[in-house]
Amino acid sequence: MVERGPTQAWAPRTSTEDAQLKVKGREDLKRTVTPTSSDANATFATSLREAAAGEPGRNALAVTEQRSAGGRPSITSSDQGSRSQEKGGELVTSPSSSSVLHSYKGAPSTMKSKAKGKWKAFAHGVGRLCSCIAENKAFVFVGTFITVWALIGDDLKLLVTNRPVDNIFDGLVVFCIVFFTLEVLVCSLGKDDYFMSFFFCLDVLSTLTLFMDLTVVSEALFGDSDSDPSNTRTSRTARVGAKVGRIVRVLRLIRIVKLFKAFLASSKPKKKPPRDRLSMAEEDDDDNFPEEEEHFDKESLVGKKLSAKMTQRTIILVLTLLIVLPLLRVEMTERLPSSSLYAMDEILQAYQRAEANSSLHAEYQQAVLKLIYYHNWFTGRLTDCPQSGPSCSKYFLANTFWFGIGGYSSDIAALRSYAANLSLMPEQVDAWDDAAQTQNDIFNYGTLPSGVLEILRSNWTMECTIYNENYIGFSLLGSEPHAVDCPTHLRYQEVERVMPRMMPVEEFQKWFFVSYFDLRPFVKAEAAYSMGTTAFVCVILCIASIFFTSSANVLVLAPVEKMMRKVELIRANPLKAMKIADDEFQREEMEKKKRANRRSWNLRKSRNPMDLVRTEASEPMETVILEKTIIKLGSLLALGFGEAGVNIVSSNMAGANSGVNAMVEGSMVDCIVGIARILNFSTATEVLQGKVMTFVNQIAEIVHGVVDECWGAVNKNDGDSFLIIWRLADLTESEERKMADLSVLAFSSIVGAVARSSVLAGYRQHPGLQQRLRDKCRVDLSFALHRGWAIEGAVGSDFKIDASYISPNVSVASSIEHATRKYGVRILVSQTVVELCSKEIVNKLRIIDKVTIKGSLVPLELSCLDLDFKRVQVEESADLPIVWNSRYRFKSRHAIEVRKHHLWNDTFSKAHVMKKDPHFQEMRTHYTVPFLQNFNMGYQNYSQGEWQVARNLLTKTHGMLSEKDGPSGALLRFMETPYQFKAPEWWRGVHALEDEF
Repeated sequence: MVERGPTQAWAPRTSTEDAQLKVKGREDLKRTVTPTSSDANATFATSLREAAAGEPGRNALAVTEQRSAGGRPSITSSDQGSRSQEKGGELVTSPSSSSVLHSYKGAPSTMKSKAKGKWKAFAHGVGRLCSCIAENKAFVFVGTFITVWALIGDDLKLLVTNRPVDNIFDGLVVFCIVFFTLEVLVCSLGKDDYFMSFFFCLDVLSTLTLFMDLTVVSEALFGDSDSDPSNTRTSRTARVGAKVGRIVRVLRLIRIVKLFKAFLASSKPKKKPPRDRLSMAEEDDDDNFPEEEEHFDKESLVGKKLSAKMTQRTIILVLTLLIVLPLLRVEMTERLPSSSLYAMDEILQAYQRAEANSSLHAEYQQAVLKLIYYHNWFTGRLTDCPQSGPSCSKYFLANTFWFGIGGYSSDIAALRSYAANLSLMPEQVDAWDDAAQTQNDIFNYGTLPSGVLEILRSNWTMECTIYNENYIGFSLLGSEPHAVDCPTHLRYQEVERVMPRMMPVEEFQKWFFVSYFDLRPFVKAEAAYSMGTTAFVCVILCIASIFFTSSANVLVLAPVEKMMRKVELIRANPLKAMKIADDEFQREEMEKKKRANRRSWNLRKSRNPMDLVRTEASEPMETVILEKTIIKLGSLLALGFGEAGVNIVSSNMAGANSGVNAMVEGSMVDCIVGIARILNFSTATEVLQGKVMTFVNQIAEIVHGVVDECWGAVNKNDGDSFLIIWRLADLTESEERKMADLSVLAFSSIVGAVARSSVLAGYRQHPGLQQRLRDKCRVDLSFALHRGWAIEGAVGSDFKIDASYISPNVSVASSIEHATRKYGVRILVSQTVVELCSKEIVNKLRIIDKVTIKGSLVPLELSCLDLDFKRVQVEESADLPIVWNSRYRFKSRHAIEVRKHHLWNDTFSKAHVMKKDPHFQEMRTHYTVPFLQNFNMGYQNYSQGEWQVARNLLTKTHGMLSEKDGPSGALLRFMETPYQFKAPEWWRGVHALEDEF
């Protein structure tokens, strides 16, 4: 911020000035032309810096030229003497009243610190990149699609495909594993609270379960579960392990919960644009109240933690039920032996009898054919049972398709020799098939295709190797579209091996009968039900998550997040607390109106007389009380600290610690400083005594209201004076002009409002004041305006602070206000403010003198706004038929806000506002054009040293008004004593303000 105007005791150096100082050292910056405001500032600042070299021991005020978020340098106090230091590029200058020492020291960084800084920058960049990726909608969409595939992909594979395409599905599983691993890594780097959290552990665990979907892994874990029928316990344990392997995939459902929460977050209704408070106030309708925010951009930490905990409990509960309950249930296969086991034992026993008696060999063949026809694979694919019978193998989901022998210790040659004697006779096969054609029982076998009959009549030539074991037999599905010559051509889930158990272990080790059943119908049905179960569990998880957290959200989280939202608003700008309080009050009023209307409606509908005396419970919840307390505390902070304390409140509320550091660094602001002083205040204090507080507050109500309406801020009240600030920081040139016009308008409005106030007019009749002040017994104020920089911050100690402004410009403004008594005017405006004002406002000001003021580097022209406030009539006090309460205070603030926004509107000219104000025009009646022309001519002659001519003109203007003109009399007195209306040789149109008139 470049400081303008002639009012700075020292000017903050720019980078160009710093470079010049480094080159020139102590070279004097002499100027041969008349110095402007900025030239004077630079010259004075340079001389101070040069003088500081010889006086380094004085206490100084350390000004830190470091740009803050608002673009303002900051200032801190220092008692270490005049010094300069720079840490990490921060320039610190320590000017005092007579010395400024400037030095720049850049400490070189070591290689280690540089490397560490680069690594931190790299890590920060990676973290931000990962955060953007994790929150990217495309990444979330891909994650959603892959998650759904991971949940149903294996079931879909079993439902619609056969084993030859398993490699494609294995590739997709590998892709899912890589993507989920990448997702876990990205979320670990991009989310602060994700790594080693509950969801991190479950994500890792669910990713690991994907390995079980790989064909190689699943066959290694569960494919050989029934390889040894002699060990029943091992076989049962293996089946339990396979069951757990299927159930553990449910862990992937947690991704659905996460995606569902992300979907809810993204599908929240867009925040409606806030209604303009100006239009709401203009409508003046109780039904127009600000809607309360239900959705917040940022979730509170309490809400995040509680929501995560509730979701964790829900997930753990559902997963525990899904995993444990199936393990506690007895399977149907363990209740009764299956027909396949009985058939295999029957085949073994028939063979053993045929081996003992060759004439019984037909029994063995009939037992084999009975197994094949009873579990007829081809009948199971028919739409209706043979002979329209009530039952057949169609109603079973597993049928035999491969029969033969195998052995653990026998080689293939030995198995071939065994198989040569085990083949079926053609006549037995044909007889069974003919009988099946004419069968008409409750359970009908059904026939076999001719190609399958030919296989049954042939020798056993199909040799297979299954889990490193040799098998010889025949397959019924060799001629099917998906030919299955060996059981290994199907997935391990789709086949089940059945062997006889009524044989010694020693014989089993040599060779044994074996039959394989096709479980594909069962597996497809199971896959379909599994997909339905997955969908159902997803819905249950999501609904349970919402159900368990809904009460906590309504009763705890929503109020807490509302409170945090209000705290964050107050933290960002403490002055918003008043707006929040107004909005909350308006909502309360509307709720009261709704409850009253609802109760009135219920009473009209009710026929119970007791409803007339029944009242609703009015005790608010603790969260509501806490929320309202926060609003009240914020409002009190805004009232107590004001605009000057914004940084103090914000900086202390920003941290998470409980300590308070009120002595924060000050900041330099560009502003218009206004001083308003109550005249004859000491007399009023002596007379009114205890009632003087009421007297001051009555005046303050007018001053504060008008200043706020004109976009100013009253900083403090020191009994008889008000310090008022109009901030110019971060404003454009047109906005600065507008702010200057508003400052002049504010003081002129206060003059008129005080003069016509019936409350303040009552003090004119006070006997004590009349005795002391006589004809001056009236409430009167004087005003001054000056533009310059000021240090905004805390003044005091850790025991008591005041948020205020410290600057030589405040003293300059105070001196200008004091000069109002010398010039006999009520409003004085310095040249620095006049230069900012619009032409229309400048035309209403009268230049009355040019003076030097202590604290200003160059002379200043003083202008007055001529107002004859004695011409304003006192308004009659109206007896308001209302009780002044919060409701009417709220309406009053809204009315002020309406006018405030109108005044800031670009279409509104501030001079036009004055012109339309009848009270302002009444106060300007006596100040005619001839009077102003004569005074201007007199002032020009006074300024140029033609004091005799000026005497004649100013003497004329001194008596042109109904009362003596104050500026004319002041200039006449100055020229008369001691100069006798003769300009001295040193006269250049400027004199010291301290000179006696």
